[in-house]
Amino acid sequence: MNYFIMTQDERIAQAVVPTGVFDVIRPEWLTPDYQEELEEAILQFDIKPKRENVYLDFLDRPIPLYSDRLKELIHKFAPRLFAKSVVLADQERVRQDVYWLLVLPRVACLSEQSEFHPNGALKRLVIEGANVKRHTIFQVEGIREPHIIIDLRLAEALLRRDFFGIRLKKVEHV
Repeated sequence: MNYFIMTQDERIAQAVVPTGVFDVIRPEWLTPDYQEELEEAILQFDIKPKRENVYLDFLDRPIPLYSDRLKELIHKFAPRLFAKSVVLADQERVRQDVYWLLVLPRVACLSEQSEFHPNGALKRLVIEGANVKRHTIFQVEGIREPHIIIDLRLAEALLRRDFFGIRLKKVEHV
């Protein structure tokens, strides 16, 4: 099976940017152990004011957020994922858009062939495909980068539809 890192398309400079996220959400809440805290939280974030804002189907900064359409597709492949609605509010234009925060499983699939910089940052990601098992979308345990990995079936489903602002990069695997 082939796997891909899903990222926000950084070529789109006018993408919306939620602000004040970590004033409301603690980073550890983005793991399956803290779903209760997320369930109770009311998540609404203002967006950074810009001359023009473009609403992508996937935002990965400062936290991963998925459009309603993208969340629906992902839930067809991974129906048990926890999802919490997030409202992005554009105060200047009096506009609100619903996005979704998905809590992804962390899978211990990091290969020994992966390479790191001296400061611990990931240099080259290699995963062990056999350890992924049946996960369609997940994050890799043991790295500090919040890479979102999807399998080939989900990648093909994304590419067959007209999602906007998503890039896929193939991940090395053994």
